[in-house]
Amino acid sequence: MKRTVKKTLELGVIAFCSIALLSCSAEAPTRTAKYAVQGLHAAVLSDDGSAALIGSIQHGGSYWVNAINERRFNWNHAPNEYTTLLGVDIDPSGQFAATGGGRSLVLWSTTTGKSDGFWTTPGDIQSLKLTQNGNYALVGLNDQTARFFDIKQGGIRQTLRTGATVRAVDVTSDGLLGITGDDFSKVILWDMQTGEKKFEWPLDNAIASVALSADGKYAFGAAQLGSAKIWSTRTGQELTKIDTGALKYRNVTISQAAFSPDDRSILLGEVTGRVSLVQVSTGEVQKEWDVIQENARLTGSSVLALAHGSGNRYYAIGSNGYLNVLE
Repeated sequence: MKRTVKKTLELGVIAFCSIALLSCSAEAPTRTAKYAVQGLHAAVLSDDGSAALIGSIQHGGSYWVNAINERRFNWNHAPNEYTTLLGVDIDPSGQFAATGGGRSLVLWSTTTGKSDGFWTTPGDIQSLKLTQNGNYALVGLNDQTARFFDIKQGGIRQTLRTGATVRAVDVTSDGLLGITGDDFSKVILWDMQTGEKKFEWPLDNAIASVALSADGKYAFGAAQLGSAKIWSTRTGQELTKIDTGALKYRNVTISQAAFSPDDRSILLGEVTGRVSLVQVSTGEVQKEWDVIQENARLTGSSVLALAHGSGNRYYAIGSNGYLNVLE
């Protein structure tokens, strides 16, 4: 009897240690900074992680320089009031930014902080993405479309009809390819010159996030509490299935994704606050971090924005308003 008890205790210790190792496998940020007190509706990082644009719950939009954690500009759509922003982006050049709230869309200069265009959209903005130099914006709306706006000169170049609210969008910097994720569980790749569908990929729930690689070779899509995949934009074939078990959770929602400039890896951010660096070709997790959870609500701090910095440095912004530097 004593021998059995001893063996059981040993197994228990081993199991406890294994669980402890798993729970501690994710690293903590090397640096954090608070950009909002009450949390965020939306956030985005410049492609190199040097700047951030947030839509805070209390104070609307603001543009930040991350190296010195300095708020450079406050951006709202009407005088003397704070705009609720659900869509924000910084263009690939870093010279322009866009904010979307309700049915208003504004283009800003990140150099002067002044508005370069104010437009009204036909539906409520859910997501947006700019092309190079802020020339065009792909905007996901609640009217079952995504619209490709000439955000500098005005006018709609393409109307992409999905049949459901468009929650997530991305577009290549040259404006040739666009991708949408909608509430009908569809990820759709679009030819932005013609407005025609190139490929349609169904997942198992409403779409939470989409992304295109910088060169347009790869597409990513993830469903809420469901599957996540990477496809070839040339053939439409599935290349990699992201194993949510390998990400330590079952049926996790991936809220954000960002391909590396060389297409070898992809950063994935979860609603739990976990950030994973995943190899594109195999789906294997190379490294993991947990964003700071201070001031997080009961559900934790969801990852709202991701970026690949120089070397082995990465950036993430959580819904609790914190910038996280990851190494």
